[in-house]
Amino acid sequence: MVKFIYLIAAVMMSAMLYAGDIVTADIVAADTVTADIEKVVEYKSFKGEWITNTDADKLEQFIKTYGTGYKDVVALNGRNYRKEKSVFIPFSDVYLEYLKSKESAPAGDSENDFIWPIESFDRITSTFGRRWSAFHEGIDIPAGRGVPIYAACNGRVATARFMDNFGNTVWIEHRDNLYTRYCHASQLVVKEGDIVKKGQLIAYVGSTGNSTGNHLHFEVRYNDFPLNPLDFLPFNPNVKKAQYIKKID
Repeated sequence: MVKFIYLIAAVMMSAMLYAGDIVTADIVAADTVTADIEKVVEYKSFKGEWITNTDADKLEQFIKTYGTGYKDVVALNGRNYRKEKSVFIPFSDVYLEYLKSKESAPAGDSENDFIWPIESFDRITSTFGRRWSAFHEGIDIPAGRGVPIYAACNGRVATARFMDNFGNTVWIEHRDNLYTRYCHASQLVVKEGDIVKKGQLIAYVGSTGNSTGNHLHFEVRYNDFPLNPLDFLPFNPNVKKAQYIKKID
């Protein structure tokens, strides 16, 4: 079932990325902005998205998060782009690489989409795949001791205890036999059997277990098979382009 979902998602994504018709996405007032992968097109040798300019602040946020920079926006739309009804936003190489990584990610809906377990961070120090002489089964997000850790999606706490090298750890069971694991916490605030909502506080960052400093080691698993967390998490410009490229051997 999961392989079938992956295949459908990949086929749909390929069609979306190379669509030739110009379509626009509305930018409306909201807490965050997101790009619509169904509306990625190529314009004057740039891949990006046409935006219906209904909110100046959101337009600027969109450019800053997903775009190649204001210079390209001006070159493609003119200096008075802020007054245009439709604006073409050329996507950065990092965001385009992120889109490619999503081609094999499972399809979902807004309720089941994942969020980042740490609200604000400036980098990822280790990604999924080969690291030194072992296989790193998650991603490492550095953060200060005591920074809140949130549930990436709705689910049930399967485990919440100290787990040797992983230190204080929370396992959450989600839909379709997916699990997330949150390791090295300084303190756990949930217990086994708890039902948690996406974005709910579950622990605090620490350096318990086999750890070289305060950070969150975050994993996504299908049953006990490790998956790349970046395939499930929303785009973040603080993740480097190279980190969106899958390197698992």
